[in-house]
Amino acid sequence: MKKIFQTLLLLIIMSSPASSFDEERYTGGGQWPVSSSDDTFIHYQDQNQLTNKNEKDEIEGRFFYDQEDVTDDYQVHAIYILASDSKDKKYDTNGTIESIVIKGNEHLKKNIDQKQFRLDLTKDGNLDVSFLRVNKTRKEINRLENAAGYFTGMVILHGFNNPKKLYTIFYQDKYKWEWGQVGDALYDTPNGEVEVTAGVVYLGKKKASEAWVPHIHELFHALGFVQLCAPGAIIERNSRWGKNDHLNYKNDIMSDRGGDYLYIDKKRTEYFGHSNLNCELDLEKSAFMEPTEENFQLQPFSPTCKLTRWQPIYNHERSLECLSKLDF
Repeated sequence: MKKIFQTLLLLIIMSSPASSFDEERYTGGGQWPVSSSDDTFIHYQDQNQLTNKNEKDEIEGRFFYDQEDVTDDYQVHAIYILASDSKDKKYDTNGTIESIVIKGNEHLKKNIDQKQFRLDLTKDGNLDVSFLRVNKTRKEINRLENAAGYFTGMVILHGFNNPKKLYTIFYQDKYKWEWGQVGDALYDTPNGEVEVTAGVVYLGKKKASEAWVPHIHELFHALGFVQLCAPGAIIERNSRWGKNDHLNYKNDIMSDRGGDYLYIDKKRTEYFGHSNLNCELDLEKSAFMEPTEENFQLQPFSPTCKLTRWQPIYNHERSLECLSKLDF
């Protein structure tokens, strides 16, 4: 009966005019607030001014800020995060994080028509991985209600706030029972507020060799998927959003119903290469994927520049306007 009700509710909602949707209702909650007026804030263009406070962290092959870009296109940048008291396992310099990200891209290419994330690479062709040790201990982080938001806020303050970059964050240790989460920070700029989202992976949960799964999953969420107007999106009448932005069936990397997580919109009906005219956001068209479509799409923003999970008609001009707030 519950499943029948959910289906009927979705049909009723999807048949309503697009203008009737309150996109603001379907934005994230619990954002971590940060401001460009903070004393510790660094703008991405000045990031090389960062100073390291822990000499033990200074090892060969480690970078504390984003290296010179080889392309000006939209791209995914990796960040390795340690708590203030974490024992350094050097996942950024021993190839662990690069292996996770490359494996994720290989999986994408096999499953979504040779598409993959455009990665931020060094001039040598290696993955550009930045290092950040935050100011909270592992115990303090584990007590947070929103660790992913905290990490996202910290990377923004430390200069990882480029409007053309999507950040994939790898925290070395455990956080409660989580394997991955979307990080969202409400960033107050001189141009106004904008929500910045990132994918966060907790490497202490399982084997690092399997971490490509939450890496992909959380970046998909950070890009606004699964949109609630997708036919298989979960509809929960009593929840805050009426959703939880996963799929309501098994065997997809965006499902919360279990099964085989290797599939990525296998039937092309939900979020990749679909033909849903009343749910236009499409991962195939994302500016962060390559090869990139001529009419590419960015993250879907609400009128107050928060990531919205329900935007039937994609608003490219608004997305550009919101992202422009990050460039000052």
